Amino acid sequence: MRVVLATLGSFGDLYPMLAIGQALRARGHDPIIAAPPVYAPRVAALGLPFHPLRPDFPPDVLMEIFGDPVHGGRRLFLDLVFPHVRETYEDLLDATEGADALVVGELVHVARPVAARRGLPWANAMLAPSTMMSALDPSVLTWFPAGYHLRHLGAWPQRLLFRLIRRQTTRWAGPLLALQRETGVGTGDIMFTDKFSPDLVLALFPRVFGAPQRDWPAASVQTGFPFFAQEASPETAARIDAFLAAGSPPLVFTLGTTVVHLAHDFYQIAADTARALGRRAILLMGKNPPPDAPADRVLALDYAPHSSLFPHAAAVVQHGGVGGCAEALRAGVPVLTIPFAFDQPDNAMRMRRMGVGAVLPHTKVNRVTLEQSLRAVLDDTELAARAKAVAREIDPEADMARTVAAIEALRVSPGQRSSATLPYAEH
Repeated sequence: MRVVLATLGSFGDLYPMLAIGQALRARGHDPIIAAPPVYAPRVAALGLPFHPLRPDFPPDVLMEIFGDPVHGGRRLFLDLVFPHVRETYEDLLDATEGADALVVGELVHVARPVAARRGLPWANAMLAPSTMMSALDPSVLTWFPAGYHLRHLGAWPQRLLFRLIRRQTTRWAGPLLALQRETGVGTGDIMFTDKFSPDLVLALFPRVFGAPQRDWPAASVQTGFPFFAQEASPETAARIDAFLAAGSPPLVFTLGTTVVHLAHDFYQIAADTARALGRRAILLMGKNPPPDAPADRVLALDYAPHSSLFPHAAAVVQHGGVGGCAEALRAGVPVLTIPFAFDQPDNAMRMRRMGVGAVLPHTKVNRVTLEQSLRAVLDDTELAARAKAVAREIDPEADMARTVAAIEALRVSPGQRSSATLPYAEH
C-alpha cells in the first residue's frame, strides 16, 4: 500500500507519524510523510519520502502559542490552521495522488474533502484521550479547568462545554467552511463530526491511559502508544553513560521540544532542587543557558531521546505532552508533571489518577514548591510500585502491530468507500 501520513503541529505531532511510517515500511508498504517544510530534514534522515504540507510551523510561532495557555488554542486555529486550509488542501491533494490510503493527525481538517476527491479510505491518528471529544470521559480544558470538577454531575456539563466549543470553532473556521461548501463535502460541524473518519479512528493510547467510551466515533480502534525510536548522538550517549555510571539514579527534567523555549529560570530551579534533595539530575534544556551547578551532580544536555534516560531515572519531571507521558509509563518510573497548555493538563490529570505521579501547575513552580512536590513523589513507594505495574501493561511491538493492521484493513473496494463523504449541511 502507498499510505500518506499527514500531520501539522509540533514534533509531538510528527514523531508518531514517523513511528507508524517506519512500521509500515517494515511491513513492505510505501509510506509518505506529508508535514510542514520545517520537518523535511528530519524525515529525510530516516529515508522516508517527504511531501511538504503548508502551513509551516516555525518554532518561534509555536513558542508564542504555547506561551498563552488560555488563548493558545484560539491562536493556533485563527493564526495558523484555518487561514491556510486551502493551501493544506492543495498540498494534500498532491501528496495523495496514486495513494491507497490516508492517515491524518489532529490538525489536518481537510482530510474529508481530500479523501472524497481521491476516493480514498482515510483514518485519524488521535494521540490523546482529550482529542476524542468524549462527554463520558471529561477532559481538563486549559481555558476552563474548573469544568473537570463538575464530572460528578454526569455528562451534561461536558456536553454544554462542547456546545460552546462547537459554536466558537465554527466562528473561527470561515475558510474551512468555505472549502466545504465549494467541495460539497462536510457537515459544518468541524470539531465533532467532520474531523473524524467514518473509515477508521485510531486511538493511539492504551486503555490504562484512556478507556474506550460509548460516545467515541463508531469507527474507533484503540491500539496503543506509537513509540518513535531515536538514538542519542555518539557524543551525547557517551556523556550519558559516564554520568549514569558515576552515581545513583538521577532525576530527569524535560519540557519537551516546544515548552522548553518557555523555561526561563526553570532549569536553575531544577538543579538547585535536585541538590537540596541530595539527588543528581539530568536536564534536557534545548538552547537555554546551563545552570550554575557542579558537573558531577548535574548533566545539562541540549537534547537526548527520552528512551535513553527515563528507564534510568529515579523520577521524571516533564510537561505532560503525550509522548513524554508514554515514555515515562513505558519506563515504569514515577512522574511529576508540570502542564502548560492544550492536552497537557488532561494528560497530567490522567497520570495522577493512574497513581503513577503528581501534578504541579506551571504557574506555581518555584524553588520551594518543586522541592516539596518532588520529595512527595520520591517518598511515595506506592507511586513507584504502580508505575512499574503500568509499565508491564505497555507492549510497544504488539500495539504498533495492531495499528499497522488497522491501516492495512483500510484497503477496501471503491463501493465500500462511499461513506468517506458526507453531504455539506451548514449549521
